[in-house]
Amino acid sequence: MMLTNFWIWLAIISSILTNIGFKYAAMVLGNPTKKWLTFAGALVFGLLNSVCMTEALKTIPLNIASALFFSLTIIGLLFASYFIFKDALGWKQIIGTAIIIVGVVVVNLK
Repeated sequence: MMLTNFWIWLAIISSILTNIGFKYAAMVLGNPTKKWLTFAGALVFGLLNSVCMTEALKTIPLNIASALFFSLTIIGLLFASYFIFKDALGWKQIIGTAIIIVGVVVVNLK
């Protein structure tokens, strides 16, 4: 099962942290130094994401790795936006997330 690959999980977590950092940077007003430092920190996670994804691709086919990476990143960002940024979460997002989860399970079936 591809979900046991350590590198893909690190890539997904790094991608989620990158996007959270971008959101925080976008929210900084009136303090350019803080904004750009937050943005730079997010870019560090973006670099880590790239390194981890490259390592994951040594053992996972690209089509499977990409499907896992993007779908689980979307799910992670949905929860981050709801719990961290208090964004609305409606029934459409919940159903869409359930469909993504089913897709991830199907992709990982042998």
